[in-house]
Amino acid sequence: MGQQVLTLGLSSAEGFVPVDSELFISKSKAQELHQPFCDGRSVAAKRYKVAVNQTKPQMARDMIRRTQRTGIDALYLLADAWFSTKAMISMACELL
Repeated sequence: MGQQVLTLGLSSAEGFVPVDSELFISKSKAQELHQPFCDGRSVAAKRYKVAVNQTKPQMARDMIRRTQRTGIDALYLLADAWFSTKAMISMACELL
């Protein structure tokens, strides 16, 4: 599909609050950059590098770790069926 957004949020009976998100750029149907970033140290360049080079499970792991470092701990991890792989389940059990 090209580009997709992964969102990690805190869900409760009161509602849903987004906590972190990442842009995922797949290898197929992706739009190439028209020109390279002038400065690879910029936030946009760093986020683009992550979007192109990491898999969705790697991004999910990093988002969970960042959220835990802020002091938000969860008892459960809710995800759609796409994340029901052995690697994701093992990672969730390890981190939660």
